[in-house]
Order: sequence, then C-alpha cells, then structure tokens
Amino acid sequence: MIKHTITALGAITLALGSFAFTAQSATAATTAAPHSTSNPGGLFKAAPNSHGSQAKSGNRTISYSGNWSGYAVTGSTFTTATATWVQPKADCTSSDGSTDMSPWVGLDGYTSTTVEQTGTSADCSGSSVDYYAWYEMYPSNYVTINHTVDAGDSFTGTVTHTSGTSYKLTLTDSTQDWTYSTTKKLSADDSSAEAVLEMAANNLTKFTTDPFTSFTVDGKSIGSYTSSTYTIEQMEIDTSSGSVCDSTSGLTDDENFTVTWLNAC
Repeated sequence: MIKHTITALGAITLALGSFAFTAQSATAATTAAPHSTSNPGGLFKAAPNSHGSQAKSGNRTISYSGNWSGYAVTGSTFTTATATWVQPKADCTSSDGSTDMSPWVGLDGYTSTTVEQTGTSADCSGSSVDYYAWYEMYPSNYVTINHTVDAGDSFTGTVTHTSGTSYKLTLTDSTQDWTYSTTKKLSADDSSAEAVLEMAANNLTKFTTDPFTSFTVDGKSIGSYTSSTYTIEQMEIDTSSGSVCDSTSGLTDDENFTVTWLNAC
C-alpha cells in the first residue's frame, strides 16, 4: 500500500441490529460464516517490503502497506466516515487460486487495535467469483450482510460513533435498492478515519479501476484536513516480493480518488 500523509417499507429493530428495508429488500439476515477463504477487515499492516516514504509535501507523505490502499486521516479523534464506491467486476481465472478485493469505509485501525467498518468484497476461487457485503467490529470477525451484491453496484457506507461505546454502521446499495444498518458496541480510540480498498487474501483479485467518491470525515472532505494537526495517509499495496499491487490516485475535489489494479501480487 501507499500511504499519503495529509484524510420503504419500514424498519425492524432486532438484537443483532437495525435493518432498513426498501421495496426490493424485504429481509436482511446476517451470518458470521466466512466466504471462500478470505477474511475482509482488520488492521492496517505495514508493507513487508516497504519502499518507505517516497515524498512529503506539507502534511502528506507516501508509503506502502501490505493490505490497505486508499486514504486515511490521523492526528485527532473522528466521529463519522462516509464514502461511496463501485463494486468492480472481478476477473477470475482457473489459475488465480484464492484472491480478494474489499472496498470499505470505517474508523480506526491505522494506528489503533480496533476497526469499525462496513464494505463489500469480490473473492475469486479459481474461475468462480463471490460478491458479498459485510460489516466488522474488529477484533471480532466480519459479519456477512445477506443482500444481493453484483459487479457494478454503487455503494455508500457510513460508520458513526454515536455515543459511549456505540457505533452505527450503514451500507446502502443504490443499484439494488437496499440499505442495511446496525448498531454495535466496542471500546475504541476513533484515532483514524479511512476509505480503503483492502487485499484480504494472499493475492489481489484482478479488476480494472475502483472509483471512490464523496469521502468525508465528520462532514468535511478528506483533503480539507490540511492543518499541521492532521496527517493524510495515501496508501498502496506492496508485498514481500516488492511488487506494487495497485495504485491510488491523487484526490480530486478533496474527496474523490481511484484505485487501479496493477498486479495480483
């Protein structure tokens, strides 16, 4: 990874969370059962073969990670992170083995030991692909959201620290016309906010590009955190072999960027 230092039919409340339904989505059960061999979510990992800091401009620095690409902001405590992304089409072939790509939005995990996050994934097992949605309150395992996810779907995710140890996680698929929302409890630091494309397997699922838009933190564009208090982390995925798996573009309008696949790594 490279890191840049700069950032309706009704509702039913259940013990497992709060589910928002639309006319095309009547039920939304969840399950903790894993999909294929991937385990999306978890902490930022420094690159095993780090290229180190490549450039510094103001409060921005570029570096690499072993599992995250995208953007994060650190340097304070944060309450809400929101981003929109498209679930890219996965290009799976019989020789690929097990691969993963998981775009998500959340709080914590860059320098802390928890992550509160919600996102989607495209896992390849040979030529077979599995698209799914999920949330995670790490270190607990991710939980699958049982709604349809297809390549090309547009998602908006929001994670909010509402009060005390309570976090509200909401994921909307505007293409399929469904929304899932749940409130969970976790003692966390709120020390970072991020929009990430994660590699949650040994190899990155092949895709073309994944555009992230409207990435805001506490209602402000990620690129507006320009004071010396903050550090904006621009990230790309690197591996032990030294291969860079993807590239993360600069920000446009302070809140939009694109991740481009380079190698399965």
